[in-house]
Amino acid sequence: MTEIDEPTGPPVTLIDAIDMSKLDSKFREEIKSMPNGEELSACFACSTCTAACPTANMWKYKPHQLIRMILLGMREEVLSSNEIWLCLTCYECQERCPQKVRVTDIFFDCKNLAAEEGKIPVNVLALAKELLTKGQLYTVTADWEREDMGLEPEVPGLSVEAVKTILKETRTKKLVGGEE
Repeated sequence: MTEIDEPTGPPVTLIDAIDMSKLDSKFREEIKSMPNGEELSACFACSTCTAACPTANMWKYKPHQLIRMILLGMREEVLSSNEIWLCLTCYECQERCPQKVRVTDIFFDCKNLAAEEGKIPVNVLALAKELLTKGQLYTVTADWEREDMGLEPEVPGLSVEAVKTILKETRTKKLVGGEE
């Protein structure tokens, strides 16, 4: 019979321990009080949302983990995560949730909270600035190219000024620094 070495330190775990002192007990209630968060506490981490998500395999935190993090009060981790911004808003998770948790809509709420705290990814800010200054995110094909394809020379009804005016009156201007 061989002797087994007794472990001398803490047990090895697959996940990092949660520092309970960093949890925000009000975060769960803040999300639950939003129009999309009513069913938040119904989540029992079945992972159906993660199984339905077409991009979850590339995320550090899967959709069901983010919901669990919200329930635990891990405000800083959730609002600083890239995953809330990587959501495709395809609603596959929400459509399949057996508890009717509005996962995608909750991620929208988290994005809004993150934006209010200035936690917006650089690439998202760049898109917002482009939209605010140009009124569109892409350049419409040149007139001569459209004619070569048998299309009308000009895109009918294309007016970016209305978009620019609307965005300047929303918080988009504030979030991107108000540059024009």
